Amino acid sequence: MKTNNLSFVTSAVLAASAMIPGIVARAADLPRTKAHQQLSVTQGFSDPALAVLRRTGAVDPDTVSSALIGKLRPDSAYQSTKVGGKLRIAGTQWSLEVVADGSAADYQDLAVEAQAHSLGRPLSAQMPAAELEQRGRAFIASNLASQIVLGADEELVALRADYRIEGGQEFGSSQVTQAVVANRIVFGRTLHGVPVVGNGSKVILTFTNDGSLESYRYDWPAYQVADTQTVVDAGEILSRVQKVVSTRNGVAAPRYGVLLPGKERAAYPVELTPNTQLQTLDCGYYDPGSRARQSQSIQPGCTYLAVSQDSNGTRAGYAGAVPAGAQFALDAAWLETQILARM
Repeated sequence: MKTNNLSFVTSAVLAASAMIPGIVARAADLPRTKAHQQLSVTQGFSDPALAVLRRTGAVDPDTVSSALIGKLRPDSAYQSTKVGGKLRIAGTQWSLEVVADGSAADYQDLAVEAQAHSLGRPLSAQMPAAELEQRGRAFIASNLASQIVLGADEELVALRADYRIEGGQEFGSSQVTQAVVANRIVFGRTLHGVPVVGNGSKVILTFTNDGSLESYRYDWPAYQVADTQTVVDAGEILSRVQKVVSTRNGVAAPRYGVLLPGKERAAYPVELTPNTQLQTLDCGYYDPGSRARQSQSIQPGCTYLAVSQDSNGTRAGYAGAVPAGAQFALDAAWLETQILARM
């Protein structure tokens, strides 16, 4: 991803005597997530080697959709079509999409979404992360238990709370108002204490302020151990991020290495080049998710987010993942393995 606009604000056209709407997404990483990001940038991994995994456990999407609809829409009429292996279901003001191997699904309730604006709250009254997590876990247990299955020594972990905020300004007035209209909780997964990073093994639930479910999206495969890789340390991981981001930015990588942050101070941002800083790093099993996969192999890796700014003040963001194995396998769908293999 490269973009010249890192803001999530949607611009609006001014209209006489009307509120000018805007949308902002605000995220708050939970304490466990922050601790893991600190570990990732100062140490990398706790263990010297990790398993290489394979996504397994394909399920017929018709079977998955029947189970999901039976929980939320048992008496609803709908139409279904298959496009490119995906099953798409459309009801009255709701939709469901299930990928071909049944490992991921996306549900939207348009009627609930339409009511979100009228239920807006002041920013000070946003749904606390602890309440969001509790609601999310209860929903998963009641409605997604047949799909969100945990294996031996696996854990469902709350990662982040997101808030959708609407803002507006009355034309001719300097007064700006903002309101929280939706609340999102993101869950991830750990395998033997090691998190899965990337879009795989995620459950994302969005609730309006009255607790109604607006949407859910999950990507939740079964994994099988295929091999083992020795992993590199944090210094080498940061060096790989520096090389990759420099290549993507179209500049030569600096000859000096990245200064490893100390464990006793704030880890971020980390200077990769004079005008580029690393904002976050998450190390674990890298699974980009079913929608991005070509290979079913899941290698150790670290997701990154870096931001650069040129002399004109233009900002660009770079997100992706670097492999963390001392000897990693090339993956045609994983850009960073191709970049590093050429160096």
